[in-house]
Amino acid sequence: MKVGAHGIIVNQFGQVLLIRRDDTRTWSVPGGMLEPGELPDKGATREVEEETGLKVLPVRLVALYYLPDRAGGFLSFSFRCLLRGGEIRPSEETPQVAYVATHPLPRPMLGLHQERIERGIKHSGGPPYWGRQSVSAGLYLFRYTVAPFIYNYMALRRRARRQPRYQPPPPWQVGAFVVVRAAAGQVLWVRRRDHDVWNLPGGAGEPGEAPWETAVRETREETGLAVRLDDLSGVYVKTAENKMLFTFTAEVTGGTLTPNAEAAGFAYFAPGQEPANTLPRHVERAADATRPRDTTIFRIQDGPSGLEVLGLKIRSQDNWEPEE
Repeated sequence: MKVGAHGIIVNQFGQVLLIRRDDTRTWSVPGGMLEPGELPDKGATREVEEETGLKVLPVRLVALYYLPDRAGGFLSFSFRCLLRGGEIRPSEETPQVAYVATHPLPRPMLGLHQERIERGIKHSGGPPYWGRQSVSAGLYLFRYTVAPFIYNYMALRRRARRQPRYQPPPPWQVGAFVVVRAAAGQVLWVRRRDHDVWNLPGGAGEPGEAPWETAVRETREETGLAVRLDDLSGVYVKTAENKMLFTFTAEVTGGTLTPNAEAAGFAYFAPGQEPANTLPRHVERAADATRPRDTTIFRIQDGPSGLEVLGLKIRSQDNWEPEE
């Protein structure tokens, strides 16, 4: 899966900062693909400065979009940002940069970019939105007819200017976990069948699956419970492996806790009172999900795997999601 981030910046006059792209010549918010091991909020900061010259601070995740394609899909983080400094400066990728009125938005603009701008401006706090976006017939036609010629031309232009060759964005491995709480505040934990450890319900995403879809599916498969996600509490990155893990909070809407091939049993533990054989990274994610906060938390979670920390052998290097 490819992952990117963009920033929505509104000035004191209610105008939104937009760029006009060099490739499609359409207007959009500034943003782009994440670098290997980069946190989404840091990526948004970097991309905005590269494309506009402005220094910003992402203060709130307002939306998460999944756009399916043949390469595994594209996930985009949308942040509301505060201006910290700098001056507007167009770039090679963005020949036009300007604050513009939001009613009406300038044309030409892709419908998916218009949706992101309008939703980002309206978001006033609380959990972020998450959802799929579809590729319009016009954009699909552009991708497979005109776009190859444009990008070939841009590659030749870079070569003529002795600039580095364009490097495609790195693929990310993506997984999702869920924090389900009892009425008294305890968190649901799964006791694994392959190792005597506890972890949050969740796992790796399947091809063409958005993280929130992974969270619901994995919870159902591991616990027998149907859940409704209500917040994205944290996003965690393992830099060396280019892995990104999402933690959602949820409420139970149906089903019964049922042991299965992956789960030997279940228990609710109060935050901070988990057994010693609980995966440490999952303990941190549960703590982030249950402490007071007003936005999604972004963290690096590097180092040895949870199983290695507990002195247990990883049985399959291919099945990475349970110990993460």
